[in-house]
Amino acid sequence: MGSKEAPVWEWKHLCRFYLDLQHLRTACEARIRKMEEESVPDELIALMKHYASSLKKEEKSFLKAVEERMKDSLVYSWCKSVKGLGTMACLMFMGFTNPFVADTAGKARAYWGLVPYKKLKAGERLRIDPEAKGRAWLIAGNVIKAGDQFYVSQYKRKKEYYLNNPRKASHPEKGLIEFPPMKEVIEDPSKCPLFVSCKGRIVGKAKRLGREPKTTACRRHVDSMARVYGGRLPVSSWLFTQPCSASSRLRHTNVIFSNFFRKQDQFCLTGVKS
Repeated sequence: MGSKEAPVWEWKHLCRFYLDLQHLRTACEARIRKMEEESVPDELIALMKHYASSLKKEEKSFLKAVEERMKDSLVYSWCKSVKGLGTMACLMFMGFTNPFVADTAGKARAYWGLVPYKKLKAGERLRIDPEAKGRAWLIAGNVIKAGDQFYVSQYKRKKEYYLNNPRKASHPEKGLIEFPPMKEVIEDPSKCPLFVSCKGRIVGKAKRLGREPKTTACRRHVDSMARVYGGRLPVSSWLFTQPCSASSRLRHTNVIFSNFFRKQDQFCLTGVKS
């Protein structure tokens, strides 16, 4: 590992430690909910809640300490300028991605699982991080909920495009597929070229769970595709705060970033202080 990449690994460990704290807290909260369902004595539940709340305080305290370490970074300044992003999103970007390896927007999106049909399958190895993919989904949702002017407008435009325009998409098994406007598919799901396989998965899941099959979630599928696009933009954009990705900027001029992110004299991950 080169000297320039050392801060990358430091942020990776900080990020994973924060997630360890978060996972511990959520596991304890799930245990409390289960205890409440089983009518456990109130004094025991109160004891568990007391210590669970202390975990929440420790989590916030750690995040605040990390924030002090990242204030000198360009990616932190960018996250603070986007509604819905913040210290936690900044930590995820800096902890999950090595900009010396993922030095283009395409490589970063692929690692975060924001490309078509990137799913884990038994016996196959994919160069993606499932946890990063889940975080990208949360980040996209937070930006949409917060109503950031730029990213939300792109999300809405993409959603309208899927609803009102036919499109072609490649499928790993069926090759190039022509889809009608999703507005027509929502009205009549049988118009979707993947209707048979989709319906089969719904029926199969219903049998496993012993319940009636649900209807096809075409409307939710449209929203999911637009959200994936909404998640790809921040993952691509933060990379352009990295001086090590200067060459890729010329190849991805569709990504919008502010002029002060063009600085080449500061590597954004040097925010770790001794």
